[in-house]
Amino acid sequence: MYCSPKVISFGPIHHKNELLTQGGDYKLLWTSKFVVEHNENQVTGQPIAKVLLKRIEDNIEELKNQFAEDVISGERYDDKYLSWMLFVDGCSLLYFMENVDSEHPEALNLKLDQLTYMWRDSCLLENQLPRRLLEMLSKRGGADLEYLFFNHFSWGGSKQDGSVRVSVQNPKPIHILDFHRSFFLSPQMYIDYDTNNQIDINTISYKQEEEEDDELDIETDMVSWHTYKNIRDLKIAGIRMLPNSGENPFAWNNIRFTSKWFSGELTLPIFVFNDFTPSLFRNLIAYEMCPDVCCKYECCSFFSFMDSLIDTAEDVKELRISGVFQNLLGSDQDLANLFNELGTDLPTKMYCENIFISGNVVAFSKKYIVIKQRIEEHCTTKWKTWLAEAYNTHFNTPWTTVAFSAALLALILTFIQTWFAIHPSK
Repeated sequence: MYCSPKVISFGPIHHKNELLTQGGDYKLLWTSKFVVEHNENQVTGQPIAKVLLKRIEDNIEELKNQFAEDVISGERYDDKYLSWMLFVDGCSLLYFMENVDSEHPEALNLKLDQLTYMWRDSCLLENQLPRRLLEMLSKRGGADLEYLFFNHFSWGGSKQDGSVRVSVQNPKPIHILDFHRSFFLSPQMYIDYDTNNQIDINTISYKQEEEEDDELDIETDMVSWHTYKNIRDLKIAGIRMLPNSGENPFAWNNIRFTSKWFSGELTLPIFVFNDFTPSLFRNLIAYEMCPDVCCKYECCSFFSFMDSLIDTAEDVKELRISGVFQNLLGSDQDLANLFNELGTDLPTKMYCENIFISGNVVAFSKKYIVIKQRIEEHCTTKWKTWLAEAYNTHFNTPWTTVAFSAALLALILTFIQTWFAIHPSK
């Protein structure tokens, strides 16, 4: 349901799905337009379609190594057919990435509803085309892929805004879904593009993913989290939720907890949920769980962390009121159900009861363990929670504050009156 395309296929896995024939027609249309635009920019005089197809045929063995063997076996596709399929799919995807625009879907000869479903299909794990293929077909030899990835991610936002700063990683994102993952895990953005989508290749800065903070030291070999259960428990303990306001407020790993005198602040990334969010989240999880993907389960760890904070619609409501969640998906209960479902059977939850740590190998991303520990320390400091409970009980509304102030004033006036009654002025 969440991993199968509904309108269009890219790559060999769903290529022969008879339900996606309309998408095939659009791919041919976009490929022809891509080739026409490519011809305008080339100076060799040779038909660019033949040049690009020949380039794929000459490198077909390298490209075949980018896919699982059972997907591209000779029984399904011979090299000639596979080369043609990758040519059409690659050219059409590049054209889609460059021209996707939520405000002007007609640029792709689509209506808005068709555009949304095709965008959703292009993010599926089983619909990914490798970066190497896109580099072979790209107008600038792959130098503009980061721009195209971001333009696709933002539904044409980079074109609408005129310029954009694009997040890039080292190694570079290997396909669209990997770029989405990199964006959600990147605290900063590094590349500037102007209104003409021109960049200086020599100025591109590829930055290694930041290492864990040195201060993120886990104190014990076994971590138990049982004092608090959800957002409401944190609120009772005097902890309030704040939306992230950093350079990339959507970065999932940009989470902070600050313990104050009798209160605390948990800063969380901003979420905008829509009908395609469940599909994207599930495909990110599936991507990290692939056996040949080298990662630290960053997305899985984040979803485990959020699942530990969200139980019911009341928890979602608190996050929505605080500005962390913007819910276009449905009811608060629908969103709570989504996180509870995402948190089921994640590899990072296999040892949720007892997190065993051996060196730097953890079953749960170290950053979230440390955040959990700091929250736990705050919640187990009795005088902080007592003060927070007293504040929430007696000062949770302006009226209780006014009533307390009036009672305190009456007590002071009574004391003064009694004092002068006992000690009258001479």
